[in-house]
Amino acid sequence: MLRHYFRKYIIAPLTALLRQGITPARLALSMASGLTIGIFPIVGTTTAICTMAAIGLRMNLLVIQLGNWLIYPLQLILVVPFLIMGERIFGSTSTLDPSYVAELLRTDVLLAVQTVSRVIMHGAFAWALCAPLIFLTLYAVLLPLFRILGSRIEATRAPKT
Repeated sequence: MLRHYFRKYIIAPLTALLRQGITPARLALSMASGLTIGIFPIVGTTTAICTMAAIGLRMNLLVIQLGNWLIYPLQLILVVPFLIMGERIFGSTSTLDPSYVAELLRTDVLLAVQTVSRVIMHGAFAWALCAPLIFLTLYAVLLPLFRILGSRIEATRAPKT
């Protein structure tokens, strides 16, 4: 069942795009961008960021969003590590303790919002430091895969003699 889902909703659309003429390099660029932006540690913002990136950089919107949606479970897993990394980069004391945040919300809502905002911005900074390496690695892995997929499509198109 998972194999069927993967072929129908991931491989088939990518194959269709290659058949329509998108190059493996453009496909890899869009997918790597979607996967990289998709792990941005501010949950709920990645769809808009991917859309803006696709429009601004003339990438394929379908592919960048596909990458974004595929990586979503990993985004949820990586939120806390990015927040912790950001706190360590800035030398802040960890304020991720839920009981501390709950106490702040009861006593000083403004301070709670400031504290959580600071932690989130530190996490975003940590992601920004990691994003170029993540993107380059993904692009380097995806480009050969999409070239193979593209060559298979070309082989099926070629007239048989």
